[in-house]
Amino acid sequence: MRRLILSALFSLSLSGCFGPSDGVAVPVDDIYFPVGLAFDEGDRHLFVVSSDFDLQYNAGAIQSYDMARLQRDLPVPCEDEPGGLCRPGRPLEPFDNEGMCKNGERIASERLLVPGRCSPLDPGVYKQDSVKIGAFATDAVLRHEKDSTNTRLFVPVRGDSTLHWLDIDEDGFMQCGQAGNDGACDDRHRAGDQPTDNTRGIKLNAEPFAVDASEHAETIVVTNQTTGAASLFVNDWGGNGPSLQFALSSDRIPRRPVGIASLPSPAAQSGEGNTYLLTFRDSPQVRLVRYAPDDGSSVSRPFLVDGGGVGITANSVGSDSRGVAVDSSARQAAEASCGGDQACLEQAALVPLDVYVANRAPSSLLIGRTRPPEQYPYFYDSVPLTVGPSRVTLGKVTAANGDLERRVFVACFDSRRVFVYDPVRARMEAEIFTGRGPHALVVDETRGLLFVGHFTDSYVGVYSLDLRHPETYGSMLATLGSPKTPRSSK
Repeated sequence: MRRLILSALFSLSLSGCFGPSDGVAVPVDDIYFPVGLAFDEGDRHLFVVSSDFDLQYNAGAIQSYDMARLQRDLPVPCEDEPGGLCRPGRPLEPFDNEGMCKNGERIASERLLVPGRCSPLDPGVYKQDSVKIGAFATDAVLRHEKDSTNTRLFVPVRGDSTLHWLDIDEDGFMQCGQAGNDGACDDRHRAGDQPTDNTRGIKLNAEPFAVDASEHAETIVVTNQTTGAASLFVNDWGGNGPSLQFALSSDRIPRRPVGIASLPSPAAQSGEGNTYLLTFRDSPQVRLVRYAPDDGSSVSRPFLVDGGGVGITANSVGSDSRGVAVDSSARQAAEASCGGDQACLEQAALVPLDVYVANRAPSSLLIGRTRPPEQYPYFYDSVPLTVGPSRVTLGKVTAANGDLERRVFVACFDSRRVFVYDPVRARMEAEIFTGRGPHALVVDETRGLLFVGHFTDSYVGVYSLDLRHPETYGSMLATLGSPKTPRSSK
């Protein structure tokens, strides 16, 4: 039934889009079909991108939440009751009830679809800011300018085929021209729909889907899930923002690219490398594309180069890959030990990068590695998962000794699971039972928390990632927003 609902919603979303003044105004204080989560520097603010996937409203929205306020209302491991959860020991005001939950506990029947003991937290209590965006956002990526505090959030939106961009200040407030546009990002902050913005006279293709950016957002690449195109945006950290420059598409590139990940550049290399890996729903391969700045031309016309693909042979079929993530921590550790010595940095550049892909043929986490100086990955292992792997992200958990250790997190949409893989010990460490439709993932390393955007029922779940308290590791601590069943299922 769930697949039928989501299939119907997908078909509905292709039928058209609302203008900003048409239909029912989007409730900007509410989480509705979350598709993207991101943290700013220091994990001070959580950004939630809501997509209005069932056309109930005339737009989507982005909210920012104050993590210091939210943390005060989360249950914590009990000091005098091993394995239990208690009220926080440092709230600004006492809870109204005597239990572990600020708003009381759920009844047992409610926990069948929404795990966790605590009743939902009102997002408005923790909201710092909100803005309206176009309908049907699909992804989000946040980046910081090099040697600067400037922060920018990039969001592809299917409703108007644009890349929205928002500047974020240190207090979590967003700026995208909304003050003079009824609370919605203005046209200037919706890149890709004006062919006069580039020398090629092109617009962003319909159905933009996945997005990623280079380390400091010199470039942003957006995939198109229907035409097989990869579209290049070049970002100006000044007032102009990103501009669409090129769309790479050829008969050699498979259709339906749905995953993208930027490959971090070695410290020995000057500037950003701007290389990306693409995954596909209908082809057993991972493809590499490179940015070419075209600096030597009289008129600069940057473009993407198709670097070719590598086959996925670690699975029996290998097609239908979704999320992809790249781990450069081993290389970064080697570079940190060099102290700026160029010869040492050049050796550190030969440390391979680890690559992880969520694959559905069969359901598994693919584990691969690059072969420097080549940037193409090869895949050497496949770890079985339950049905519906979709997103992959990296983050650190709090280990038993208090240190931070890296993990790989894989969301399985259909089977309501998030798997936690330990790459050092090469083992699946935990299987977290979630609510319906876990999709977007982000890790709060500062507080040892995992945030999961539950797409089907429109809320964000908060889970413990603290191994100092193994009995509650992976437990849902709180629900940000009240779960809402999709309109077509009512």
